[in-house]
Amino acid sequence: IIVIHSFQFFCLLLLLLCVCAMDGHRCCVGGTSCWRVVLHLDLDAFYCQVEHRRLNIEREKPLAVRQWEGLIAVNYPARAKGVGRFCNIEQAREKCPDLVLVHVETIGNTTDGGIGEVKPNRTTTKVSLQRYRKASFEVIQVIQKFSSSSCIERASIDEVYIDITASVEEKLREVRAESSLNWNTKDSHVAEGAILNPSLESDLRLILGSQICKEIRDAVKSETEFDMSAGIAHNKQMAKLASSLNKPAKQTIVPSASVPSMMQSLPYTAINGLGGKLGEKLKTVFPEAETAQDLQMHEKPVLQAALGESTGFWLYNLCRGLVDEAVEPNLLPKSLNACKSGAFNSMKPVKHWLKIMCQELIDRIQEDNQNFGRMPRVLALHARSSRTNKERSSQSPLPGNGSMPSLAILFDASLKLFEKLERECLPCSRVAIGARSFVSDRKDMQKLSDLFASSRPKEDNDGSSKRKRKPPDPIQQAKPKVKETTKQDAGSVDIDGIDVREQKYILSLLEASKKPKPKMKKSGQTNLAQLWGAK
Repeated sequence: IIVIHSFQFFCLLLLLLCVCAMDGHRCCVGGTSCWRVVLHLDLDAFYCQVEHRRLNIEREKPLAVRQWEGLIAVNYPARAKGVGRFCNIEQAREKCPDLVLVHVETIGNTTDGGIGEVKPNRTTTKVSLQRYRKASFEVIQVIQKFSSSSCIERASIDEVYIDITASVEEKLREVRAESSLNWNTKDSHVAEGAILNPSLESDLRLILGSQICKEIRDAVKSETEFDMSAGIAHNKQMAKLASSLNKPAKQTIVPSASVPSMMQSLPYTAINGLGGKLGEKLKTVFPEAETAQDLQMHEKPVLQAALGESTGFWLYNLCRGLVDEAVEPNLLPKSLNACKSGAFNSMKPVKHWLKIMCQELIDRIQEDNQNFGRMPRVLALHARSSRTNKERSSQSPLPGNGSMPSLAILFDASLKLFEKLERECLPCSRVAIGARSFVSDRKDMQKLSDLFASSRPKEDNDGSSKRKRKPPDPIQQAKPKVKETTKQDAGSVDIDGIDVREQKYILSLLEASKKPKPKMKKSGQTNLAQLWGAK
């Protein structure tokens, strides 16, 4: 017995030592996990690629996508001739006479109000990105063949993060089993000219991640014709920075050894999160700072005193390339929106643009339903007052009761929502409508609607809502006391607070309630569990 217990103790001690040793190798400088491998995939000049494919234009031809008198996308042949996104149409044509200009899709100028090939008119139509959203979803479908949806974070219409740690683990076991590594060094660039060492597991994981990345990029190119640039690193921050280093259609690895030298000369405004209001504030607080290394000269307490405790702590790690944020899965949009900014001085322009936005929202709901098999339940309208610059909102159930509402019905419902805000918001500078709170399909939506309807008080003939009193229930009296419901919230259900998983749970309870109730024993030995089951 002593020998057996001694052996068990020895095995446990050995296991703990192994875990501690592994944990020691799991962390890079600053605590960033070197076990994790993250990809950032960026579609190169994506809108231009979509138009090249749609119009069958050679990729070597200079092309730009325009929106009214400005450019929103420029391909690399056009960039080589000096055309940039900040050029207007006249400047772009001067720099590149053979430039092909394609206007972004518009909505509201056709006979039915839908998207169509018509001459864009800024006063009567608005921009639609539906063509590019559809192409983006094609890319996501290819990526999902290589990674679970729970490991994919869609950063924008043309870029995505993927946590491929689990796939790297599988490849790592294969490499160890075969005791060989087939790695083509020409497939990837390495940041700062660093040399990867496959004998270091952190570098080996990045090498294996680069192989997976190449497979994904090749598959996307084969199935969609789109080129992608990519970054491979131990965290999202460095992966995003790496994807922009060797564009187009190339991938770059960032080992931990390259991070300090990368951050030395990097303008801090190039770091994701520091190009907006926070970046402007940094210019005021630290006017002498230009690069990430300049920010590193300030200690953590100084940054926290100037920017707040949490922001200062985050910035301290960010300028060192050590922000270790997890990839957040978000392939399912939380809401679908259509908006328009401009001068809305009366109800006439409001009605005009609201009708166009309703058509756009219907297109988006149909597209989402085809992709994900779900329907929204709530219609929301937002309006920003020109006088106060404050935004107000109003919402109601989406009309249609689980079916796709017609343009006329959706427009009528949206107009009623705006009329509630008219006195407070008109004239306004921005109007937006959106659909949210999704359920999986029409059948489930109808069940939930019935459930919510049955939970509301019934109206008497005089219009007042009263609940009929029931005799005391011994089982209810035996249940633990909970917070009493006030008259104000009696019978109400917070629909917005219920997500899809909770909806499924509620529906399962509804289904269970239809099953035959358990019969109680006649022996008189009825226990509380039987009483509760019968109830």
